[in-house]
Amino acid sequence: MAPIEALPVEVICRIADICIDESASKNKNVMQTPAALAQTSHHFYDIVNPRIRTTTVCRAAEEGRLDIIKKAHEYGADLSLAGRIKHGQRASPLHYAIQNGHRDIVEYLVEVGVDPHVPSTGLCTCYMDEAIVKPYALHTALSHSMVEEAAKLLIQKLGAYWSFRGMSALDEVYPDEDDDKELADLLINLPGPQPAIDVLKYALKWKYSDLATRVLERPDFDASFPDYYGRTPIACAVFYNQPEIAKLLLQRPDVDAGTPQKNGITPLHLAVEERSLPFVATLLKRPEVDAGRADKHNATALHCAAENGELAIVKLLLEQPGVVTTSPDNMGLTPLHWAVRSRSHTKHPWQPMWKGIFRCNGPPGFRAQSLDIIKILLARPEINAGIPTKKGLTPLHHACLLGDFEVARLLLGRRDVDANARASHGQTPLHIAASSRPRSGMKLMGLLLEQRGVDITDVDNDGRTILHYLCGSRQQFYPPDLVIETALREGVPIDKISVNGLTAFHQALCSGNFVTALFLLSLGADPMVSTRLKYNNSLLHIILRTPGFNQEQHELMNELIRKGIEIDTYTDSPLANLWREDEYKIEDVDGIRSVDPVSGSDCTPLLLAATGEYRLEGLKSLLHAGADPNAPVIIRNTELEGSTESNRQAFLSGVFRETWDVEPSDEDMIRNEKPFKVLLQHGSRLDYDGIADSPLQDACRAAEDGRYALLKILLDNSTAKNVNQSHVKEVISEYADKDQHSRIFDMLKEFERKVFAN
Repeated sequence: MAPIEALPVEVICRIADICIDESASKNKNVMQTPAALAQTSHHFYDIVNPRIRTTTVCRAAEEGRLDIIKKAHEYGADLSLAGRIKHGQRASPLHYAIQNGHRDIVEYLVEVGVDPHVPSTGLCTCYMDEAIVKPYALHTALSHSMVEEAAKLLIQKLGAYWSFRGMSALDEVYPDEDDDKELADLLINLPGPQPAIDVLKYALKWKYSDLATRVLERPDFDASFPDYYGRTPIACAVFYNQPEIAKLLLQRPDVDAGTPQKNGITPLHLAVEERSLPFVATLLKRPEVDAGRADKHNATALHCAAENGELAIVKLLLEQPGVVTTSPDNMGLTPLHWAVRSRSHTKHPWQPMWKGIFRCNGPPGFRAQSLDIIKILLARPEINAGIPTKKGLTPLHHACLLGDFEVARLLLGRRDVDANARASHGQTPLHIAASSRPRSGMKLMGLLLEQRGVDITDVDNDGRTILHYLCGSRQQFYPPDLVIETALREGVPIDKISVNGLTAFHQALCSGNFVTALFLLSLGADPMVSTRLKYNNSLLHIILRTPGFNQEQHELMNELIRKGIEIDTYTDSPLANLWREDEYKIEDVDGIRSVDPVSGSDCTPLLLAATGEYRLEGLKSLLHAGADPNAPVIIRNTELEGSTESNRQAFLSGVFRETWDVEPSDEDMIRNEKPFKVLLQHGSRLDYDGIADSPLQDACRAAEDGRYALLKILLDNSTAKNVNQSHVKEVISEYADKDQHSRIFDMLKEFERKVFAN
């Protein structure tokens, strides 16, 4: 076996980071373990010591120890580097000093010229996905500063201009407000081509025409300089639909209107996406613009125009040299596929109603312009109307997915279209039509059944019948009863199990189609044919994972309980990244809708029933059936893994975590007060014999930040049956010497006196 010293440097650095992070999560001296690692050899010392030094500097910045920071700088420490001092956090000394109000340190760091554009994680919750958005110090100064005029200092002295990678800080200031006007002026007047294009984008976005014109006249403005995403000024003008600025830019000799951005999208693509025929026409007159150029997804301007159903733009593009009507994009979709898809009412142009709110600007139903595009494409001799995508979906499949009878009839009239074509999972157009919601879907199924070779009893590659697809969609806009009864009469088995262990009834549960699920039960469907689905989700889990809770869900739960379904089944989930939830679907098949079977917790159905007052009746049903109100919860969320001593929590702690929206909040707890009361009445405990904090300790931690609602709810509704006195005394002792938390101490003492007096 090779010695540990032989490990690559990046692996040793990762080990050191894990040591620091783990020590921070356990509130231990974060230096102890990495220091021991550094002492194992000179090689390790050279690698690990800079990380220890960075962490030391960051902690000094947090605690206000300017003397330590100066000493570290004398010894050659890089004061720009980000370090870890708390679990889940990573930031530069500048971030920590600004956030903790140490002006002397901020001024010193500015004086030595640290880099203001260092990314951070875990310092704030302003952005939902910090894996992508990692705020710079200027964001901290604008939104979380305890140092007066810190943002002004960073802009003036360090030239800071981004809040995070690619985002100008101008988007976080409000020039019409007195407090921000000076900051906006400073950012607008920062020299250099990068700040200049950021100002131009800002002016274009908010329709500040005078400011945009002034930017074009600046000596440091470079008309060919791209922004972070590779967008040139002309691309920005098109993107923000500013024709006057675009006209000024196109008069400049250094403008190339064909330059693509990093993802390959050109100004022509953007003009088509904006549905702007004048922009498209202007760009196509430029010799450097290639009408057939594809982006990184292999989509051309024609793909985009067909997708948007823009007839006039499609006609204009078809007149251009180099435009190929049959080219597939990376998904295998040709312009014909996109034209068929564009018949959806969601492809009507969207118009703003008021700030941030948009609506479809067009009549309901299928888009007429798109039908004309389809006819134009079908009239071209090179078009194959039966060509499949990489998923095996033909244009006919796509028409069936929309329930589009008119386009399906048009396609079925061609020799190159197979009415029984199979997609990658073996879905026929009939299967896909059964999953469509419009009323025209019934008429479409009738049309398909008239075609040669189409059989209502056909199954796909995984054994799904037409009933699986009918029940696996959202509730149709027509009564599906007639189709179900017809399929059963023609020989489709009601309890046919697919390869994934699902019947049509299970498929209805997974899609949230509960009315249809009840109808299947009335026809004799057996729900107990299969009771465990993906990741060991029981049928009760599946019902409760669907947002909301209605009478049909409650009725289905009671029926399953009556039939003897196991109440306390645990899920067995993978370690989940909830930003990639599509990867965890029960089924990923076109035509089938699937509930997300992963929530970041392995739990019994009771936890899901406890996270909302609207599910109160379901919660009571489970408890009356004998569900365990203290079944532990296991954290299976990549963002939370390791953030506690153990990934195993008390039941109530799991409910708190699932109920809190991003972070502890009184409003969330008050909304869930009734479920908490019911759980406590049925014996849910405030103490916990595991390693992690108890529910009582969790409630006290929330109260430390001024959120007392949860602690009050628990103490007002608990008795000696919910917690041992010894645990209450233990928690009281934690707050005995903390004067700043005297209210928590008093609440706990009063609870002890009231509950354990005798």
